[in-house]
Amino acid sequence: MAQIGGNLPYGAGHATGPVVLKAKEKTMSLTGDDFSITGEDGTVWFKVDAKLLSMREKRVLVDGAGRPVAALQKKLISLKPAWQLFRGADFQQPVATIKQKLLTLKPSVGVFLEGQEEAAFKCKGNFLAKKFEVLAVTGGQETAIAKIGKESRFSSAGAFAKAMLTDSHTYFIEAQPGTDLAFLAALCIAVDELFRDQEKKAASSGGTACK
Repeated sequence: MAQIGGNLPYGAGHATGPVVLKAKEKTMSLTGDDFSITGEDGTVWFKVDAKLLSMREKRVLVDGAGRPVAALQKKLISLKPAWQLFRGADFQQPVATIKQKLLTLKPSVGVFLEGQEEAAFKCKGNFLAKKFEVLAVTGGQETAIAKIGKESRFSSAGAFAKAMLTDSHTYFIEAQPGTDLAFLAALCIAVDELFRDQEKKAASSGGTACK
């Protein structure tokens, strides 16, 4: 399985078993001041550094101790909106580019490692509803490594109902063993930003965003 984890210092590491993380956003974007990714016990694993939100088209993901694990920057020269992924808070050398794939019947997102023409990871599903799969691509074979959605098969019905009642912008990230969790968190932010751009363009033109 392709991995980016070696390029992302200070992260929570790789999942040693099935892991469920809860992404919580109190604004319509993952990059709001109150965005965080926690374990089901409430422990903060990752959050967006609110102090750096003023930087134009840049996002910095930190771990629970406030140490940078990954950074994202919007790629301005592109046929489609794209975000570049960096190690730590260093915006000098990207390790991957995350962009919507062209010429496909259904929306999909590809993660292209620097210097590679084929996607190492793909995301497929309903992005505006935040319900999609993350797939690792090896030798042309696609393997699901994570699922993102409003429900978690590992959560009790009571916990799920409470989460939905207290925060309509809460959803779950289910990661398989061996998954690079810092990368997965950064990818979710990038996907959110990609399709928010699409929503804004559709709204300004009077059209409807693709789902």
